[in-house]
Amino acid sequence: MSTSIPALHVSDPSKVEGKGEIFIASRQDAASSGVFTVKLAAHFDPAGADVYPVGAIAITVDLNDGLKGSFGAASIELINSYGKANPTVYLTGRCSLQRSKLERVPQGLRYWLMIADNSSQNSDRQAPDVVGFAIHDRAGARVAYGAGPVRTGQFTVTPK
Repeated sequence: MSTSIPALHVSDPSKVEGKGEIFIASRQDAASSGVFTVKLAAHFDPAGADVYPVGAIAITVDLNDGLKGSFGAASIELINSYGKANPTVYLTGRCSLQRSKLERVPQGLRYWLMIADNSSQNSDRQAPDVVGFAIHDRAGARVAYGAGPVRTGQFTVTPK
């Protein structure tokens, strides 16, 4: 058995909010719509009252090649954002499967979420926001994943 020292993860002042629907044609089939949705409001302001990142994140997945269902964040353990032209945020933490048709629900789920805000700072350009996510179980097995441009909706990322 080997010993592993975990990396130190430090959040930076960030704010992200919005909701969007992402369609991925290659993840659509007879049993899957090829759509995932993300709805969130999260922030971290260490100069204010926030001791840890706070907020709510919901990811609903109907893609082939992965588990379908609704995942909700149980924690936001890390939030980092940067950029002015297209602000981008990364979030990680623990989540749970809230709605699914599975009899046996995977345990120890963790999420990774990335959102690139391509529209709020560049109203003259019509580039869609981009969202990517991955969810893994406690053994490290991939449970669900997806990435693509936002078809409907909008996200606002505010690095501070």
